[in-house]
Amino acid sequence: MSSTRYGHQFRDTGLGIVRRKASVPGFGLRVLIGLVIVLNEIVFVDVLGSAGVELVLSSAIVTIALLIQLRFAVRQDAGAPADIVLFIFSWLFLDLAPKVQLLSMPQRLVNTSTVDVGTLATTNLVCALFMVTFTIVYAILSRHAEVAAAPAAAPQQEFTARGIGIAALICVMVVAVAAPLAYHSVDNEEAATPAKLIMSRFLLFLPSATFLILLNETIRSRRKLLFSRVCVLLLMFVLVAITENPYTEKRNALGPVYLGVILILFQNWFSSRNRRMLLLVSGMVLVFPAIAVFTQNHKAILGQFSMDQFWTQIADHYFSINYDSWANVYTSVEIVRVHGPQWGHQLLGSLLFFVPSSLWTSKPLATGIFLGNYLIAHYGMWFTNLSAPLVGEGYLDFGYVGVVAYAVVMAYVVTVLNSLARQRDKWAALPMATYASVFLMIVLRGSLMIAMGFAVAAFLAFRLASAMLSLKVGARQTRRVGREIARPPTGVSLRHGG
Repeated sequence: MSSTRYGHQFRDTGLGIVRRKASVPGFGLRVLIGLVIVLNEIVFVDVLGSAGVELVLSSAIVTIALLIQLRFAVRQDAGAPADIVLFIFSWLFLDLAPKVQLLSMPQRLVNTSTVDVGTLATTNLVCALFMVTFTIVYAILSRHAEVAAAPAAAPQQEFTARGIGIAALICVMVVAVAAPLAYHSVDNEEAATPAKLIMSRFLLFLPSATFLILLNETIRSRRKLLFSRVCVLLLMFVLVAITENPYTEKRNALGPVYLGVILILFQNWFSSRNRRMLLLVSGMVLVFPAIAVFTQNHKAILGQFSMDQFWTQIADHYFSINYDSWANVYTSVEIVRVHGPQWGHQLLGSLLFFVPSSLWTSKPLATGIFLGNYLIAHYGMWFTNLSAPLVGEGYLDFGYVGVVAYAVVMAYVVTVLNSLARQRDKWAALPMATYASVFLMIVLRGSLMIAMGFAVAAFLAFRLASAMLSLKVGARQTRRVGREIARPPTGVSLRHGG
């Protein structure tokens, strides 16, 4: 417990009351980020302010909404870093990147659309509506969650050596069979198929889920770290490195895994909001663009890539199609203005992602492909592998009502992840919540249909990994033998003199 009195903070450490000077509110990483947001807005208005009052006002509204989200929707008491991921998405993809791109190319967006000031202003208002709605609903739900918080449950029983051994053996077998197929498909540039997705997102993710759960149990159980446990953890990490690397996976799949490992391994240190934010901001602003250089150019991994090319691609990354989220929200607004809303057609396809197109002949395309086809038909886009932000998904299906509804659902999801991360009676709870929090970046960028498939596969992998690690083979047999020993022999009386 902790309390603040007369400018000092008192904290009960279990060994007595420790007094420390309370931190001055308002100063820290959030203030620095807030200053960057405001300075970016000033530069943007100074350069493009002549484009009209619609542009200036809508841009200012986005900045204000983003600052409100930074202040009220990045909570110190959050159990999982999901709210930080939401803010980073809003900042990088809906504010910073589009403004930088418009400063560089004021007449054309990165997705080949031409700029219309009216549509641009509407796009900004849509993004601001999503941010503000999420912030308000998240704040309300978080307060209710605090009031209804249940007492902490006792930690789950530690994993047995047999359960860990079975889980490790199955993971080794899966990697031995599936990893060569994954590497073969990369070398041959095979198209994505349902079988390939099941292999890469479920089977090959199983070692990562197992490693995250086992790592959390090892740290939180405070058990003596035996040499055998260290060997198993090292083995599992090797399997993770084999299955999750820039050669076989895109960075959107690598980020949740390795950031999850860091957050679980150093979970006590990263219990601070500022430390979490520093890790995630630095990772998503600097490290992910660097990883993209390798995931998009396999020659770089083999050393056939010069440093000049490396730095050039880093510099160009933020002006590339990787940051097309705001531009695709813009395209969604344009489609609704011209053709009207889809009235849930895209959402239905996302919810029923598992139904094959061969059975559902009118199944909608993933929204990113849908937007790509529209851009190809009207603006000369050359491919359809585009993102489809959740903001755009909501507006494309239901207009402003869809934006509000999707923001409410996202606030509920973040609140649930916070509650899941606080559970102490399940070893898989914190790893699942941490991985899902970082994975939200994929959901927010879209397409929702693809993200739903990946999320369900990862959830099933976590459940299977937890079930394998929790196996107590032989426990029932041991209890039965114990009862047989305690039971008196047949025909023998326990009475004296019988």
